[in-house]
Amino acid sequence: MREYRFKRGYKPTPERLEELIVKYFGSFEKDGDVYVVRYKAIEELRLWLDGKRLKAESRTNPNVDSETAMETLRTYNRFLDELTGYTAKERKKHMMKEVED
Repeated sequence: MREYRFKRGYKPTPERLEELIVKYFGSFEKDGDVYVVRYKAIEELRLWLDGKRLKAESRTNPNVDSETAMETLRTYNRFLDELTGYTAKERKKHMMKEVED
C-alpha cells in the first residue's frame, strides 16, 4: 500500500478524486469508500482518502508490453501530480524521508 500526502491548497475531497479518476482513467467503480480503477496495465487500483492522505493499493498485469506499461505509469503519475500537487520526484523524496523516520 502507498500513502500520498497533499500539497497545501490541494483539497483531498471525494468529488475532486472522482473528477480526476474520470479525467485520467475514464471510469471507476465504488466499493464503499474505496474507488476501484482498471486501466491498461493496471488490473486493479484501489484508492481511498484517509484524512488528508490518499491511500492506494494496486495490482498490475506483468504480461503487458513495455510501451503499454510505460504509458500506464505516465498516466498514473500525471493523475497523482494533479491530485496531490507533488511531482513523482517530490513524492519519492517524501516516501524516502518517511522510511528513514
